[in-house]
Amino acid sequence: MKKNYFLLVLFLTSNSIFIAQDARKNSSNAGLNSNSINLSYGILSANLTYERLWQGKVFGRNNSTIVDLGLGGLAHWDGESAFAISRFGILTGSGRRHLEAKAGACLFWSGDFQGSILPSGSIGYRRQKPGSGFIFRTGIGFPDILYVSFGISF
Repeated sequence: MKKNYFLLVLFLTSNSIFIAQDARKNSSNAGLNSNSINLSYGILSANLTYERLWQGKVFGRNNSTIVDLGLGGLAHWDGESAFAISRFGILTGSGRRHLEAKAGACLFWSGDFQGSILPSGSIGYRRQKPGSGFIFRTGIGFPDILYVSFGISF
């Protein structure tokens, strides 16, 4: 009799394990909104960016691709400099917590860095719950140095 109960429990638990593995989410169908507007505050800078997210496979894994464009200002030893920023990056993870990394260029059109095109990049933590319109980001990079960002996705 105990042998029958053991087989029944074994069957039920193994079936549940297979169902849980099939229901596992990845970032290619995580339900994140594709567009967002983000306001970032850094130690010496602030910027407003538009971001586009393409969910799918990047580098053979279920990572998403990010492209952002924005305008901002940088305060420094000689005053301030306005800039335009463009970056490309990846977003990892499938739930509400993500690692993001971006690289690109920053064009300064006024101030001490006027006419300069400098490399731009960031790496940080992103909290974006699938189906939600709110985005919270924090990390390090240039021109933001250390930043915190709030956004709305749609």
